[in-house]
Amino acid sequence: MEVEYALMLVARWLHIISAALAIGVPIFMRFVLMPARQQLDEPQRAVLHEAIMARWRVFVYVMIVVFLATGFWTFLGVARWRSFEPDARFRYHLLIGIKILIALGMFFISSALAGRSAALAGMRRNAKLWVNVLVLLGLGIVVISGILRFMP
Repeated sequence: MEVEYALMLVARWLHIISAALAIGVPIFMRFVLMPARQQLDEPQRAVLHEAIMARWRVFVYVMIVVFLATGFWTFLGVARWRSFEPDARFRYHLLIGIKILIALGMFFISSALAGRSAALAGMRRNAKLWVNVLVLLGLGIVVISGILRFMP
């Protein structure tokens, strides 16, 4: 049982760290980095942007894998919902489904902003809008997670 508890604890920590990055970095980008880089001329902005994205790209992809692995492991392995009454179990699954859909949207937007695909260049050109969307989606996940955490 101690090994299972340790795995559960590590999975939870990794999930929370990934969540903190998934919402913290967009908040930093939107309210600190984007306004600060406006003080640079265009060639400097392009160099800074590429240097940041080259590093951030790796974090995005690792974060997505860790998020999915720890989230599904917790949902299926820990499975708090198994002890819920049928009505509470329905609400729990409904909210977890919404949370997963929002997270998938965040994964797509984060990947599009960090990536190099020509097909998604329009999203990168309108990064301010998409970072705002990321922040709002991330806050939505935090709210849903808080509700799920304290369900009976």
